[in-house]
Amino acid sequence: MPIEIERKFLLAAAPDWNHPLLRSATVIGFEQIYLKADGAEEERIRRSRRDGVDSYHYAHLRPLSKGTREVIEKEIDAREYERLRLQRDPARQIIVKDRHCFTWQGRSFELDDIQQPVTRRCLLLEVELDRLAEEVPLPDFLRYEREVTGETPYSNATIALG
Repeated sequence: MPIEIERKFLLAAAPDWNHPLLRSATVIGFEQIYLKADGAEEERIRRSRRDGVDSYHYAHLRPLSKGTREVIEKEIDAREYERLRLQRDPARQIIVKDRHCFTWQGRSFELDDIQQPVTRRCLLLEVELDRLAEEVPLPDFLRYEREVTGETPYSNATIALG
């Protein structure tokens, strides 16, 4: 069972995108769509674009505890993506975001610039961990509002509600 343990931090302000680590970050553009689902479990599809190349993924997500969830993900093709797109949850908007992946002090970080839905525009820094209580030194070139790990309003599924 693939388990994802991550902590999430809301930025207080836009970063200096010219900072060397952000300027050299790998940038992946996402279109993320939530499918109709029952209960706490979620299903989503994503189209990601990196260096002009699209790839497509389906994921089934099941929360286990604050900051921890089971994620079963598989690659799909463009045709399957378009087929699943028809099963979109009509209550949720499509999320459009750019993910900036960088390494700081030997640890990988993902800075999501959520652009749509416009009403939920925000910047979220995520870091995957081996255990939730693990100490994480945060990049000192970013300004943080607070940690939002486990806060429902900052889950992507809730952000998609607009």
